[in-house]
Amino acid sequence: MKNLPLIQQPPLVSVICTCFNHENYIFEALNSVVNQTYTNIELFIIDNGSKDNSVEVIQNWLWLHDYFTSVNIHYHTVTRNYCQVFNEALRKCTGTFVVDLAADDMLCSTHLETAVSHLEERHAGVYFSNAKLVDEKGRSRTFYPLDKNGSLKVSVPEGDMYQHLVERYIVCSATLVFRTFTLLKENGYDESLSYEDFDIMVRLGRKYKFIFSNSIGVEKRLLRNSFSAGQYRSKNSIMLPSTYEVLKKIRTMNCTPRENKALINRSLHETKHALASANFEIAGKLLSFVDGLDERPRRFWLYWGWWRLKLNISWLYLAYTRH
Repeated sequence: MKNLPLIQQPPLVSVICTCFNHENYIFEALNSVVNQTYTNIELFIIDNGSKDNSVEVIQNWLWLHDYFTSVNIHYHTVTRNYCQVFNEALRKCTGTFVVDLAADDMLCSTHLETAVSHLEERHAGVYFSNAKLVDEKGRSRTFYPLDKNGSLKVSVPEGDMYQHLVERYIVCSATLVFRTFTLLKENGYDESLSYEDFDIMVRLGRKYKFIFSNSIGVEKRLLRNSFSAGQYRSKNSIMLPSTYEVLKKIRTMNCTPRENKALINRSLHETKHALASANFEIAGKLLSFVDGLDERPRRFWLYWGWWRLKLNISWLYLAYTRH
């Protein structure tokens, strides 16, 4: 009797879903994982010390989905640094690929299938896609603008993305699908930082190719009370000091004058927002940082004067960003 050929299992994908006070969204987020067209998935559900009914919602979801057996659950009683919590789960992952799913976002049904196909075919380190952004009033737009036929209105770079990632926010981090070993080689997220995406993207962009698909991979909610919405919180940004630390890292990673120019542009961009949100202490550090780089554009002197005057327009900035 001839031996039957072995059926090759598709690569395992690990999805890490971290929840913090997301009782209104976590059920849909978890549903979006089990409703994928791609089925070889292991799921990590983490509640990071929620103060609302998130844990109860998670338990209800688990009861209704007891057929989905590849689930790892951890409830933290005290809220911890997000990067630490994620890294603990990352070290337990057995998947070839890994996704960091925020509990207020949803994966579109073909996201994992499309990502694995692209990553396997093109042997890249990181995959990203377009995303649907939905605000609290239900208004939506795509991260990369599309015309009426669904074609991109802008050119989206891929491959060597390092310089692009340094200079501007060009990737929707919610859509990222990583090769697990690339994250582990980088020791995961930097646990000294308050947020993860800017740092991990530039570190991976320095070493690995990024690939893009113009599919809508994730539905990302834009919530006013989300952690990321407080990036430029008036007078007391938690995230800007971490951004400053990442900029210092980039300086050590840069290899070309163009990359240094990108770093200057990004640093001045962050300085402008720090000043506009009246985060004057970190704005001063950013200006000192730029002062030590290769050049000082005219913007630098404008921002330096603004910083010296400590001109507080944060009320106007807040009104503009909430519009």
